[in-house]
Amino acid sequence: MADITITHTRAEGTLLEGSRKGDGVFEIARDHGFWFSRNVTGLYIRRSQDKEAQMWRIDGVTAALRAAGHEVTVTIDEGTRRSFAEAEADREQRAEDRAERFSDRADRAASSADARRAAADDISRRFEFGQPILVGHHSEGRARRDAARIDTNMRKSFEERDRAGYWSDRTRAAENYKAHRIDPQRTLRRLDRLKADLRKQERAHANAVEKGWVSVGRHARLIQDLTEEIAHWEQLVEKAKADGVKVWGPDDFAPGDYALYAGSWYAVARVNPKTLSIAWNLRLAPKQVMSLEDATLNGRVSTHPADYTQVQGRCPGEAMNAFLADGKVPGKKSAREASEAAPADAIREAQTKAKAQKPKKRTDPKIPKRIKVECRWDATEATLTWLNGNNQPHKGHPPVTITAPDGVKFTESVWSESLLSQVTALLTGAGLTYGAGAWTGGPGRGIVRAIEPVPEVEPEAPAVDEQPAPEPPAADVAAVVDDGQAPADVPSEVPAEDTAAGEQTASDLRFLPHHPVPHGESRVSHSVDPLNPTPHSERPDAMTDTTATAQVTEVTETAPAKKTPAAKKAPAKKAPAKAAAKKTPAQKAAIEPTRVSKRREVVAEKAATTAAEVKSVQKTIPIDRIDRDPNQPREIFDQAKLEELAGSMRELGQLQPITVRYDAGTRRYTIIMGERRWRAARMAGLTEMTALVLRGVEADSREILAMAVAENVGRADMTPMEEAKAFKRLEKGGYTIDEIGGVCGKSPAYVGWRMDLLRLCEPAQEAVAKGHLSLNLAWYASQLSCDNQLRFLAKYARGAFNSDRDAEAFVKAVRIEEERRESQGSFFVLADETPAKPGDAQESLPGAHDVPEEERERIIADRTKLTKKIDKLSTAGEILSELATADPEELALLLAGVAGGVGAHQHRMEHLRSLTTKAIKNLRDAQAIAAVRAGAIEINPDAVAPQAPAEADAA
Repeated sequence: MADITITHTRAEGTLLEGSRKGDGVFEIARDHGFWFSRNVTGLYIRRSQDKEAQMWRIDGVTAALRAAGHEVTVTIDEGTRRSFAEAEADREQRAEDRAERFSDRADRAASSADARRAAADDISRRFEFGQPILVGHHSEGRARRDAARIDTNMRKSFEERDRAGYWSDRTRAAENYKAHRIDPQRTLRRLDRLKADLRKQERAHANAVEKGWVSVGRHARLIQDLTEEIAHWEQLVEKAKADGVKVWGPDDFAPGDYALYAGSWYAVARVNPKTLSIAWNLRLAPKQVMSLEDATLNGRVSTHPADYTQVQGRCPGEAMNAFLADGKVPGKKSAREASEAAPADAIREAQTKAKAQKPKKRTDPKIPKRIKVECRWDATEATLTWLNGNNQPHKGHPPVTITAPDGVKFTESVWSESLLSQVTALLTGAGLTYGAGAWTGGPGRGIVRAIEPVPEVEPEAPAVDEQPAPEPPAADVAAVVDDGQAPADVPSEVPAEDTAAGEQTASDLRFLPHHPVPHGESRVSHSVDPLNPTPHSERPDAMTDTTATAQVTEVTETAPAKKTPAAKKAPAKKAPAKAAAKKTPAQKAAIEPTRVSKRREVVAEKAATTAAEVKSVQKTIPIDRIDRDPNQPREIFDQAKLEELAGSMRELGQLQPITVRYDAGTRRYTIIMGERRWRAARMAGLTEMTALVLRGVEADSREILAMAVAENVGRADMTPMEEAKAFKRLEKGGYTIDEIGGVCGKSPAYVGWRMDLLRLCEPAQEAVAKGHLSLNLAWYASQLSCDNQLRFLAKYARGAFNSDRDAEAFVKAVRIEEERRESQGSFFVLADETPAKPGDAQESLPGAHDVPEEERERIIADRTKLTKKIDKLSTAGEILSELATADPEELALLLAGVAGGVGAHQHRMEHLRSLTTKAIKNLRDAQAIAAVRAGAIEINPDAVAPQAPAEADAA
């Protein structure tokens, strides 16, 4: 048995000495973390230098060796230590030594790879290009041995090349060790970890001292090591700052700035001591500039922590907006100049002053701020708890128990419609509504949402005791009130101005909401002052976005208010007693005192505006009172899918309301969106349908047409011709191509491409609608005259083209010929059938052109030269056929030893394939031109070019 000595010092680490090869010590010590190296005497524990002794390893291996019969002596010296700077210098020196050793290994491996490749090349030079092995010849044995030697040398060359790459990577890693260690940004992250470890050891040391544990000394030494290391790295960071390296921190940023992080600019939402909270939206990533608006959803901003050590630059918010307005994204230099012009401390100071001047928003503590709904899965009862601003139960509002209707069970999620409908009813009864944001929480925790009081509705007009308010004109009232419906369906008052609705634009009104709208409310409203019916956008001192307001006015005010003298002089009638009782004294006090005559004018004008204003009400309508829109963009409905939808509606009923407009003259409803559901409902035998009714809109309104087109465009079952006709109707309605694209969610190029299909003749349009003619080919055909379209369709239907590419080349050639003949003052029409010409087709000139004799001779001579060159391709065909049928292994063996190897020959074939593809395309175009000219008919210049039916109708 051996005498084993285990020693641990800070300079040398943990060493195990006294063992020999084959004595079994290594097999035992290996399980306890010991390893061997040619550069270390004996066995050692990795990364044990300049650290505390790992006693659990040392005690474990000592017990195992003694159990095996070895004598073991353990010596631990924790007092003798060297400074962290000396240890770091020693590590850097060892890294340099490693880089030198690894570089030598890489050079040797590269030299070996080159020698192996040279040997293979020398052997391969004995063979002629493409010389096969002559079976049965006296040279067969040598040829096979040479091929084997070539293969062996090439394989060894590849292995040595890979080994050289491995040692080169190790060399670069060793060379970059020092640069990696002293990098300021990495050092800052390292300091954060070291300081956290120091605080941990300080807590452990205090705990050990308090309880009298033996680990007090070890914790004290660790604290000393960490303190010294932290001081060393902090000194390095200060030196880097003095050398001009920018180290970012919280003093360099202000909320609203932009930080360069991971190659993109992100808006800063909050400035924290350790990180920046930047705007974050993975759905838009990667994006060059991410603003707070991009990361806002339901009033909440999604953020991501960005460590200061990973920030690369700063740009003030105003400077970034200026760059974006110019269509630019700033670089580091431009951002640095903008940052120096607007430092963060000045921005923070301005923000602090603005915050101090801004009046604090005070809320009534008696009003709850949030609600929390809790219930079990498949429960019949739920608990609604009113919460205060601290998310604690509100003392003035006890919890409410919500009971489910018979046969209904609640689910603790925001998708439980039955539960949320009752919650909404409770809020409405308490004069509250949902606030900004969405539901949060989840199963087991309850769902929480912010609430707020319902905004106060200013009175529509003052209550006048001296003179009762005049009644609106009868004609206007008829436009609002449906005689076939109950009066309660019509709102008695104009809804108050809603901030969100007032900021809607025309694009927001493309699709109406699918969720039910309470009776008396309108999703389309105007911003009108009670005592001044002029919209805010028309008042010069209004603080509002005039562009957005103008767009809303353009969409909603389709029927202007009728302010006739007769309406103002209508005889006044007394208001009912119940209506007078609703006017509370508080509402009277809120109205400025005005003259009686002016109040009467205000009431009359307000009544006229109310009648003309667009209103939306959800209601149930008899299906026999609903008519389809004659201007419906869709003309074809799949009967099978209608039957599927009818079966679903027969079982589940109508799940989504349709949108209709009310015609006061006929007292009927016309569909705006949802004709497919209406057809399916009739097939299912339904007698009533839920619909969102729009009143106060004209039948031929351009906005209604835009809504119908936008609702249908893009559906899978809408044909391209239906889309083209729908876009054309919008263009006739006054929309530009760009506006059509914005309304329908399509690009202007897409809209123009679809509208070009209307130049097709009727048979061609029918072929496109039935799918017999591809859209790409149909667009090219639409560029032709109507007669040539018909003749092209005839050839296409007879199968005269091998592929759509041939057909496309033919159409392009026809169009070129049309333009050429048109420039000469004539028209070009394809012949119905091209008669066969006597003689060889290659010996005749295509078409009946008047070619001079000299030009004819030149063409025939060049043709002969070209055909002779093409005939030479037969030899290349034989070579390619041989390569195509050869064995890949045999090809690899034959071509591996030649210059360039298999890759060079493959590159030549790729080049030939590219040239062949171009040659085939040129021949296809030439064939199309020849076919067009061979079937050409020239018409006198006095003829009139025919027009497509769609263009004739448009004219």
